[in-house]
Amino acid sequence: MEFLKKYATPLSIVTSIAVSVTGLMLLFGIRGEVGEIHEWIGVAFVAAMVMHIVRNWPGIKKIMSSLPGMAIVGGLGVVFIALTVMAMPSGSGEGGHGGGPWMVVNRVADVPLSTSAPALGMTADQAVTKLKAAGVPVDGPSDSLAHLAREHGQPLPKLFGLLIKQ
Repeated sequence: MEFLKKYATPLSIVTSIAVSVTGLMLLFGIRGEVGEIHEWIGVAFVAAMVMHIVRNWPGIKKIMSSLPGMAIVGGLGVVFIALTVMAMPSGSGEGGHGGGPWMVVNRVADVPLSTSAPALGMTADQAVTKLKAAGVPVDGPSDSLAHLAREHGQPLPKLFGLLIKQ
C-alpha cells in the first residue's frame, strides 16, 4: 500500500499527459512511430489508473454513489460505447474505419475520385487539384481516397477534410 500511496497518482498524471499528447499528435496527422508509442503508453496508463483506483477506492466509491457521479459516468459511458461501436471494423472498405456511419464514408472513399467527387460537391478535376495543392500525390481521377490514404500514410478523415474545406 505504501507503493500505491507514493506512486499511483504521479504515474496516472504522467501517463495521462503522455497519452493525451501522443493522441493529439495522431489526431493532427503526425505519424511515424507515434501510434505505437501511444499504444504502449496507453497500456502503462491503464496500469497506472488501476493503481490509482485501488489507492483511492473509498473516495471513488463515495463519488460513484452520488447522483452527479452516476450521471457523469453513465453519460460518458454511453458516449464511449457509441463511439466504440461506430469504430468497430465492419469487414468492408479500405479506409481503416469501421461500421455505422463509417460504412458510408468507406463506400465513398473506396470509389475513384471521378465517382466520389460529385458527392462532395465538386468535379473530379477539382478534387485532384485540391489534393495536389495540399501536397497529396494524386495520379488522377481514377485514384480513390482510400488508396491515397493507404499508399501515402494520410489519415482518411484528413483527406476528406481537404476536399470539403472551402
